[in-house]
This record gives sequence, C-alpha cells and structure tokens, in this order.
Amino acid sequence: MTARSIILYHGDCDGVISAGLYIRHFLLDYFPDKISLKYSHPWRLYEDLDKVVKSLKEGVEVIVLLDLAISLNTVEMLKKLSAVKNLSIVIVDHHSSSAPIISMLKELEPKIKIFWNQVQSTPEVLASNLIRNLNEYEQALVKVANVCEGGYANDEHVRDIADKIKLVLAVEPSNEALIRGSVEAIVKGIDFWNSKEFNEKYSKAKWLLQTLLKRIEERIEKVCNWGIAVFNAAESVIYAGLFGIASTEYIKKYKIPILLIREEEKKFVVTVRSMDGKALEFCKAFTSEYREELNVIYGGHKEAASLTIKTSRTLPELAQIVKEFIQQRYC
Repeated sequence: MTARSIILYHGDCDGVISAGLYIRHFLLDYFPDKISLKYSHPWRLYEDLDKVVKSLKEGVEVIVLLDLAISLNTVEMLKKLSAVKNLSIVIVDHHSSSAPIISMLKELEPKIKIFWNQVQSTPEVLASNLIRNLNEYEQALVKVANVCEGGYANDEHVRDIADKIKLVLAVEPSNEALIRGSVEAIVKGIDFWNSKEFNEKYSKAKWLLQTLLKRIEERIEKVCNWGIAVFNAAESVIYAGLFGIASTEYIKKYKIPILLIREEEKKFVVTVRSMDGKALEFCKAFTSEYREELNVIYGGHKEAASLTIKTSRTLPELAQIVKEFIQQRYC
C-alpha cells in the first residue's frame, strides 16, 4: 500500500517522542500501513530529503520533519518539495540553529507549515503550539523529552525514564527496529522502556557511558580553557551516540567548555558543550571560517551543538585546525 505520509524524525529521545505524539494526534487514521517512518539526524537530513525527492510517489499528501535542525543546505530541497502538487510539508523543531533558516522558508507558507519555538524540546513545541488536551501518558512523555534535552523534572520516575530512553537510543543510533519500535509503542500507548530488552540495553549503555567518561578524562587537552579530546573511527563505533551525553556530564563536573572530535562513517563530528552558551556560537564561527574548505555544517543549541565535517584531511590534521581556531579566537 502506498504511503500517504512520510515522517522524517530525529532518532534520539525527543525526536522519537515527537514522532509518536504527532502520529497519535494527526495521522492515526494512516497508522501503520499508510505512514513511511524514517529516522534521520540533522547532519544527514539533506541526504534523506534527497532520497525522498527521488522516490516520491503519487498519493503522498504530507511530509513531516520532526526535531531535525533545519540547515542552510536543505532550503533548496524543501523549496523543490513545496512545488509538488497536492503535497504539504510540516516542520516542527526547537533547535536554536534553525531559527534563521526557518525564516527563509516563511514565504512558502502555507505549502510549508512551520512550528518552531525555542523551548526545551520538540514535544514541548507540539504541546504548546499544536496539541491540546494531552492525556496523562502524553504529558509524562513531554516531560521526559524535556529532561532528555537537559531540562529538569521534580518527578524521579520521569527522570529515570528519560535517562533510560536517552541512553538506549544513543548507544544504538542505527538500530532501526529499536527506534521505529519505540515510535510505534508510543502511538499505541505502551511503556516500552520497561521491556526486558530495553532494560538489558540500558545496563550496557550505562557501563559504556562510564567507560567513555574515563577515556575523556584521560585524553583531555586544555587549550585556552577549552577541553579537547580526540577519538578514532573504531571508538566511534563502540560509543556510538554517547559522545553528546558524555560531554554534557563532563562540563557539569569540570565547568569548562569541551570539544570531542571523532572520525565517523566517512566524516568527522565535533561535539561541543558549554555551560556559558558558547557552543552554538563556536560552531557558527567555525563554519563561517571553514564552510567551503572543510565542507562544514552545524546545528544545535547555545550550550549543546555540533559540527559535521566531510574533508580529506586526517583526524590529527583536523584536531590541529580546531586547536588553532580556538587559540586565535578565544585566547
């Protein structure tokens, strides 16, 4: 059966919750057979949108982008999609880096409907801008998403669920069955985080996170009060999506901004965390300086952001470029 809706969503905690909540409230009649669910990541959005454009079939009514930090390189692709007859596009996001890009798409409304708000999570955007009368299960999931994105909840149970979902999805960022299954469980109202499989993966994830934190502490190099640690491709496979969580834990403990530079699947990723709001500013400045030379895109929030770099340079060469940039800009 031909899909009537295509949903591209970030394969992390608040992205998965966004997809589940959106389907529950707006696409339940299409679930599951008439919905094409595709998890993505902000750095990969252009490639995934390109695949959607090339394989778009007649009968698709709506494409929904959830929690995917719209970047400059996707604008022309979205404009192309907006020209397709009888197709609408919905964007729901909360990333700070999306704000200037989304303003460029405003002229395409109502073909492209944009719901952006600089709140804690994308489910919070849904709750404040689109969905009314959330039930108790859905309200709890919005709180969980907020905690996953660095917020706080008084309810210890909510914090525990957030920690579990965040770590498990982070440690297996390419496990399609796990990610898609989590979305489908939310649509059905199932507490998927209590399953035996999820608990087993959570134990593994906690152990890996502690191991990664030790590696960061062993390797950290101080440059102008910034901490820098470098990881090779094999280590990227082992620790998968835990680098962001580990870097957040590190700055809470040591109170200095940190960059984790790693090689990953024919690209380099620089994870940046800062308690004083310098992360996004750093990524924006670095991209402005090296966008063409290193093929850089960036995205994220003031305190938590990242760079994705596709270059022929080696990992040590890239690390040296980053260090010199810090010395020139921050010393």
